[in-house]
Amino acid sequence: MLLGVGGGTAWVVSGGFGADSGSGGGGGSAAAEPKEWAVPFVNADSSNFDASIGFGTWMSDSAAIRAQKDGVLAYDLKTGKRAWGVPSPTDNLCGATSEIEGGLGAIAYGTEAACDHLAGIDVKTGKLTWKIKIPAEPKSRLTMNVPTLLLAGDVVIAKVGNSVYAYGLADGKKLWGGSPADGCRPDGLGGSAEQLVVTVDCGVGSHVSGLDPKTGKPKWRSEIAAEGLSHLVLSAKPAVVATTSGDSTTVEVVDESGKARQFVAGERIDLLALNGENFTDGEYERYRVALHGNTLYLATFPENVPGKLRSRDYALAYDMTTGKRLWKSTGTNDTMLSYVRADDHGLLALETGDRRDLAPRLVRIDAATGKATALAELPQKYGHEGEKARVFEKNGAVVIMPPKAVAADYAVVSVRTAAQ
Repeated sequence: MLLGVGGGTAWVVSGGFGADSGSGGGGGSAAAEPKEWAVPFVNADSSNFDASIGFGTWMSDSAAIRAQKDGVLAYDLKTGKRAWGVPSPTDNLCGATSEIEGGLGAIAYGTEAACDHLAGIDVKTGKLTWKIKIPAEPKSRLTMNVPTLLLAGDVVIAKVGNSVYAYGLADGKKLWGGSPADGCRPDGLGGSAEQLVVTVDCGVGSHVSGLDPKTGKPKWRSEIAAEGLSHLVLSAKPAVVATTSGDSTTVEVVDESGKARQFVAGERIDLLALNGENFTDGEYERYRVALHGNTLYLATFPENVPGKLRSRDYALAYDMTTGKRLWKSTGTNDTMLSYVRADDHGLLALETGDRRDLAPRLVRIDAATGKATALAELPQKYGHEGEKARVFEKNGAVVIMPPKAVAADYAVVSVRTAAQ
């Protein structure tokens, strides 16, 4: 079922994607829950991607939620119908927390000149719960400088330039703020309820620190042994930092005392941002990474598929205690993998497919062997949609939300499967 663009709601999105739900698909009564529904990007066939950029893609208990330049929209997971929509307080929504916590998230907004406000949002109702002004970097000639936003439990973390600030998720109250020593800058960030993990680049020498999210007080510090242009935080609990230099990636795992152990991945690893933007600078970046227990799941760098207009990769599993590579995935089709989550059974992933000739598949990659087992096949028309998307699965429903309308036709796709 494709969702039509129409009125009947408090506001209408200005050209980013379908703003309201429609009916149809699969026959049956209008009240029946569709097996699939999708929200098309209105501008998927144009070069104007600005309004479609998804700064936040979230899933609550009942809705798929997308924050874009002019506001936030929620779609009922069962029916695809519009649950709620709230416009940006200004014409320029310019950021969103990477996750939601306890039914709450936060968005950033401002003017075309500066992204200088935060607001809390209740994802059950769409109500903005608080609004505050925050420091901002001025717009450069070609890009908008936006805050790096993430959650550390019930604390909103915002990195603005060389400073890091913390605000209460419930009320927006400022908790602390600060900057590293002169000559240093915060680089990668990762958050959990227990700690905020920050990598700090000082030009000559870098380190990673664990901070108390509510106070900003240091809990531990560890020097980063590997050298590279950037030190990415892949996880905050445990603290996992990746440094890439050329084709080599070094992973460092830091315990709660600041003691680090490191290993070299041994293959060229894909740590390209899935949601990188040409028009903004500072947005929190997502990577093709998953963790569960003591296992870290990475992905090989994409390689071209001969005779096809697509790429493929493989999942890699590492023991974070020994640094030993456990396996390289087998049994997957020649396409890219988008990681959904990891658990005791292994890695749940979406084979993204190709709308021309290969249907996407939901697969489970076994924790012990790396062998993939197909759980469900999605319609071929959704091939490529998941390549850089946030992909969720809940009770057999696969929800795909790409960051923008580049190589993607739909802002949201939901397909109910029989997967367990």
